[in-house]
Amino acid sequence: MRETEIRDRLREAIGEARYPSALKGKVVERLGQPASRTNPAALGLVAALLAVLIVASLVYIRVQTAQPGRPAAGPSPRPTASPFSPVPAADIPTTDLAAADLTPAAVLVSQEDLVATSGGRTVRLVGAYADPARTVFIFRTLPAAGSPTLQVSDSKGPLNAGSGGAAGVVGDQVVHLFQGPHAGSDGMAHLNVAITGFDPIVPAEGRPIYGIWNFAFDLRVQPATSLPLPGLISSGSDRVNVETFELTPSVIHFKAVVHGASPSGVLDAGVSVVDGGGNPIHPSGSAVPVGGSPGATRVDLTWPRPASAATYNLHVVETGGEYRTSIAIPAPPAIDNGKPAKGHPLGPADFPVAQQSLNLQGAITDHISSGNPQSCGAGSGPDGLSLFAFATYFQSRGALYYVSFYTDKAVQVYHGPGTYKARATLSPVSFIGTTNPMFTGTPQLTVSKDNGLHQGSVSGTLAWTDDPSQTLTITGTWTCMPGQELGPA
Repeated sequence: MRETEIRDRLREAIGEARYPSALKGKVVERLGQPASRTNPAALGLVAALLAVLIVASLVYIRVQTAQPGRPAAGPSPRPTASPFSPVPAADIPTTDLAAADLTPAAVLVSQEDLVATSGGRTVRLVGAYADPARTVFIFRTLPAAGSPTLQVSDSKGPLNAGSGGAAGVVGDQVVHLFQGPHAGSDGMAHLNVAITGFDPIVPAEGRPIYGIWNFAFDLRVQPATSLPLPGLISSGSDRVNVETFELTPSVIHFKAVVHGASPSGVLDAGVSVVDGGGNPIHPSGSAVPVGGSPGATRVDLTWPRPASAATYNLHVVETGGEYRTSIAIPAPPAIDNGKPAKGHPLGPADFPVAQQSLNLQGAITDHISSGNPQSCGAGSGPDGLSLFAFATYFQSRGALYYVSFYTDKAVQVYHGPGTYKARATLSPVSFIGTTNPMFTGTPQLTVSKDNGLHQGSVSGTLAWTDDPSQTLTITGTWTCMPGQELGPA
């Protein structure tokens, strides 16, 4: 395999924006070393395996250089706004974005990476997003603690709004307020968020957890685009005063006062959005009586924006009448991975499925029967020291993860089938690759066959990078088939 081929395959698999800052110096240092003397007959094999070594080296560098989250407690300068770049945050899992209805706005989600500890429990603010219709937070804590109770304020005071939530990858909870924060002239909102506790998802299965976890940060409020609403001033005998009808990067937002309709009537059938096939889109929001106006209801609803261009329809149905209008929704911003005209980085679906039998216990409890291996095989570099790497994407309870094992040549050089001490990482998957490792450890990696269909087993415990007392045990067997691409073909 020629050097240019290796470079091209690395760019396709990882993406140029994902290289660690220390990589260039390490590559230059290696290139400056005298070339190892090689057997010409083995030269092709070594070159072909070099790609596996480089991938393993990148994983090692990434683990060694990963920076802990910034502490949330204590005064710190407000961050300045940075120019917009359509690149999604590297450490926001795709599963979390989907749970938050933020997939169309992936490039606009802010990676806050703030950490707070109270009563021995660590909470990380993974990411946040805001627009005029809502404010979204993604929190991570282990063991999983249920829905967080929040107090949120901006420069004008508390945000007193309804809220909703959903679960993401293991330990992650999404919370969204049905209100956007107030932005300054620079488009930034100055937020203070306090978690005062966690409520169990099923009250009978757990107790509330109390504490104080504080986060203070600036967040850009994304702008909205007004949508046309021709002729909507009534629906039958009901009078409708539309206050807002807009498209944000994440939702369709409708706010109005309906005179002559009850809150339950508005929510049950009064205002709805359907897609081009007539399928209703599930709303979030509220309908409440207007004080001082008998028979008046203020409705404030949002519907998730589609991830591609589409035409939806707004229906307003009340006593004796119906109103309909179409909503033309443009495609969201395309994801820029830093590689013009080369498409997206390789993801799970780009690698074929292989049979696995991996058991997870602890922070994640599941049995993994299949995966999409991305690294498979042995290789060596100029130092002549061999290592073996196995890595695979897998799904657990609807969430995407990536787990990697590679023998530690500093402890024992790979010399063929056998049992080795390995370095391992487990990460959720983002739109541009894997996130920073969520769990790390040094399990045993056994290679029972390293030709044809590679086979082996793993056994060991990984620890959460935010709190090593939270662990994940992995045992079982793995298979993969090496090929010409990085990982199995």
